[in-house]
Amino acid sequence: MSWPLRGGVAALALVLSGCASKPATRSVPPGPSPAPVATAEDPRPPAPSSEARADTFAVSVRPILERRCTPCHVPGGRMYDRLPFDNPDVVRSHLDGILRRLKDDAERGAVTSWAASSSGS
Repeated sequence: MSWPLRGGVAALALVLSGCASKPATRSVPPGPSPAPVATAEDPRPPAPSSEARADTFAVSVRPILERRCTPCHVPGGRMYDRLPFDNPDVVRSHLDGILRRLKDDAERGAVTSWAASSSGS
């Protein structure tokens, strides 16, 4: 190979190596995504589901009514056919009368709390 040819090849290699490549960029692995930010659109807690309300009735309210309203408003009782207190809808529709008859503050509070949380259904 002659000198001018070698010089031309070297110059061509130098030019191509400088303009053919992009500047090197560092690839940064993704980090943990930021936590979602709570918005103040609706500060109220979500309403309990109908299933949760039914569970609250079965666990909190029904035992109180079974203790206080037996023997009349339980299955087999003389008032059960007209006012079955194992039915949340019946209890909700007769809430004032039930609360008047409950004397214990804790029991009244449990029934009132259930009624307030289930009023949207």
